[in-house]
Order: sequence, then structure tokens, then C-alpha cells
Amino acid sequence: MGTIRNGGNGGFSGKAGSFIGSNWKSIDYIKGIPRKSNKAPTQKQLDQRMRFGLVLNFLGQIKDILDFGFKSHEAGKRTGFNVAIQHALNNAIVGDYPNFEIDYSKILLSKATLAKPELTASNPELHKVRLEWMVNINTRNSFEGDKLFVVVYSPTKNLFLDFENIAQRIAGTVDITLQSGFDGEELHVYTFFQQHDSNRVSESVYAGAITMSNSL
Repeated sequence: MGTIRNGGNGGFSGKAGSFIGSNWKSIDYIKGIPRKSNKAPTQKQLDQRMRFGLVLNFLGQIKDILDFGFKSHEAGKRTGFNVAIQHALNNAIVGDYPNFEIDYSKILLSKATLAKPELTASNPELHKVRLEWMVNINTRNSFEGDKLFVVVYSPTKNLFLDFENIAQRIAGTVDITLQSGFDGEELHVYTFFQQHDSNRVSESVYAGAITMSNSL
């Protein structure tokens, strides 16, 4: 049973006969219930489904970060998350069906006009990730108070760790302490800057893969 919104002239939500009513971004939609097909999917359809499922499983965990990081690229019905998904599908899938993999170095978490970090990542001691970057300050797109965001991904655990506003651009370096559960693992590190007094961000940078020490 569907529910009518805003009187007889309004949209409805739910199922009514062979139609479904829904609302997205304050726009009412009515669509037919899809019919089941007895046709076997084509190879192209199988490829697309597997690629999409792989990317969605990977990036779905950080949807809020991607909506923020790609906010300036939203248009019409596209969210920042949609833009990030499309970029990954176009650029970050390697291999052949059914052995697709994600190229972590091609993933973007944000993209805009702030100057991106030029940095290196290392594991100087047990449980620590050290980031060091060039401090190039100007009056257009690189400011002392820009806040550094860091996202760390563990393929072993399929887990993201995010660290917001952990240092300012002027600092040039920061150490991040991780819990002991990542000893001996290879971790992938991404960073981007956010302007200190706005939502303006930089393009994200893949800082590389780090194998964490498992001994003192």
C-alpha cells in the first residue's frame, strides 16, 4: 500500500499496483516494478556487476568522507560518493573477469582546488606512521592553517581508519599512532588538506603502502 504525501496532488511513497513511489532530494518519483528476465546476463553485464560490487564494498565504508571530499563536483542527482565511485570504476580496476582487483594507488578520496600535499609516509617505530610533507605557503591555494586529513586502509581487515585535523600544513610532519592489531600488515595511506576556515579541500594523495613493524 502506498502513502500519499501533501494531499491528493502530492507524490506517494510505497507500492501501488505495478508502480513504486519514492522521493529523493525533495523530488517525487514514480517507477514501474521491474520485470524478472529469464535471459542469462551477458559477459559485459557480469563484468560491470562485479566491478561495481568490488568498488562499492571498498568505498562504501567511507561514504561520508567521499561526499565531503568530492562535494564541489556534485551536480544534479550526483553526490560526492557517486563521483568517487565513478572515478574508481574508470581508473582503479585492474585484471580480467572474474579476477578484478583494486589498484589502491589510483583511488581518490577528494578533489578540489586547494594545493595537495607532497609527502612521504614511513614506519619509524612500532605502531607509528610518520608523514612528512613540503611546506609551500602562498596566498591562493596553500595556507598555514590548512588541516591535514589522513585515511589508512588495511586490506587484511578490509578496514579504514580516518584521522581528521591531526596537523596543520605549516607543521610539515606528524606521527600517527595505531593500535597493535596492525603489526606486520601492509597498510595504504591517503591524505588531503582542508582549508582551515572553509570546506575547500585539495585533491587527495596516495602516500603509498607501508609494512608495519611487528617487533621493537
